[in-house]
Amino acid sequence: RQAIIDSKRYTTLHQKWDLYIPFVEFGLQSLAKNGLLTMIIPYPFTNQIYGKKLRELIVNQYNLIEIVDLNGTKIFENATVNNCIPFVAKNKNKTNSCFISKMNDKRKITRSFRQPFTNLIQDKNTIVWNLTSEKRTSDKHSGMNILGDYCYISVGMVINADEKTAKGDFTKKDLISNKRDKIHCRKYIEAKDIEKYAVKKIRYLEYNTERCPDKLRRPTFRELYNCKKLMFNRLGSLMVYLDDKTKFLHSDSMFSAVLWKDLKGVQNKSIATSVSRYSRLDRDKMESLSQQIDLRYLLGILNSKYAAVLLTNIRGNGLNIYPEHLRNLPIPAITLKKQQPIISLVNKIITAKSKKHNANTTKLESKIDSLVYKLYGLTEDEIKIVEG
Repeated sequence: RQAIIDSKRYTTLHQKWDLYIPFVEFGLQSLAKNGLLTMIIPYPFTNQIYGKKLRELIVNQYNLIEIVDLNGTKIFENATVNNCIPFVAKNKNKTNSCFISKMNDKRKITRSFRQPFTNLIQDKNTIVWNLTSEKRTSDKHSGMNILGDYCYISVGMVINADEKTAKGDFTKKDLISNKRDKIHCRKYIEAKDIEKYAVKKIRYLEYNTERCPDKLRRPTFRELYNCKKLMFNRLGSLMVYLDDKTKFLHSDSMFSAVLWKDLKGVQNKSIATSVSRYSRLDRDKMESLSQQIDLRYLLGILNSKYAAVLLTNIRGNGLNIYPEHLRNLPIPAITLKKQQPIISLVNKIITAKSKKHNANTTKLESKIDSLVYKLYGLTEDEIKIVEG
């Protein structure tokens, strides 16, 4: 990776770029006058922030002819991500649209429809590509604050031995127990253990020992887990749980969102990097803003039907949820008093789920949905689409 950076040959290296990014750019650089490049690459190329500069290069300087959308289709047996196949030409006959192709049940690829670039690029800031026939935009609520203005968002611990300082000393399995004891003293969950508003299963993690957290591959920082926090899954539909009392530890299968005010005075490299790299506002301003927001208000919005639409408008068709997706979710800024109707409904759902984790709270959630639609100013037609 360092050799690739030092070569100064590539203009599309962005944030935590994947190795296929310079590989594709190398292919583009190597094209003859009327050459055509096609490669089968990971589907996250279409919607992840690290692919932004390459997507921008292709649209602006080359002729994007076709993209085969293989999202949801297993192509490589041992691969954990889906794929896509872009066809990119080097010629002057640039078009303003491309074909979107799919694989049918007989595993034959056929062209589905022609996508204008005005629909393909669903976010002008991130250049996320929309490979569906739906018209999407992430600009509708551009005047609102975003979740990252209120919360610090972090991935959880990587619960394996650090490869540099403790390689082979222990595994994830060594640290987790189904029963609590003096060593396994902290309640621990993973993404598979949560659903909206509820935790289904709790285990216990070895903590405050010689091994954990200091010798973990990614220990994060202790204060993160001692605050009230929203907890998110990283794959599929958005599910959010509020940890306001338990102080759960969690793995990197999940994210936490902590109000900036609750981290006041906590200084470390992780927070400093997040502020400098991702935040639109300075830390003092975010701490001040977070004084005016209740985590239960955020919980109701993020578990609503419209939150799924907002997430899709940011991430496109992918299944993975990344921190930048969560940070950029628009949040209506209203007073604590006006947040109360949603907070009240959320409290009722949490109480019902705490008594019986699979309690039917559909009616309460529908009431929250209606309040959320009003907050975001949706029209009747837009509501029908969300509900549809």
